[in-house]
Amino acid sequence: MKNISDGFIKISDELAIFPGFLFEQFKRTKFYKSQDGIKIIYLDEQQNIKDRKYIVSLFFREERIYIVSLICCDKEFSEIDERKRKILHDNILKEWGIKEQNEYSWGKIVSNYDDRSNISSIDIMYF
Repeated sequence: MKNISDGFIKISDELAIFPGFLFEQFKRTKFYKSQDGIKIIYLDEQQNIKDRKYIVSLFFREERIYIVSLICCDKEFSEIDERKRKILHDNILKEWGIKEQNEYSWGKIVSNYDDRSNISSIDIMYF
């Protein structure tokens, strides 16, 4: 990440997400594999961001980035212990200097746990 307070998230050398990032811009990256810009896009491989490995997914709304979801894979959790990953994500946000539910002019960042799907993620949401 370069400057999270500006909404800039460097996923790889080829892919950086920022407020107003368009699906057309995503289509010009190596990660584009004829995905539909209406559905959630999961990047094929884990990405290294700030010395940690993440599963990264992107969700566009009306051709603009809406959510970047990060799931840290540095530590494996059983299905029963998935809630513990939320604690890991909370700690990662603290390392990045981000308080829980921090809002900015461009969007907000949250550490999330969804009971229904039993998934924990760091969600970067753009307004």
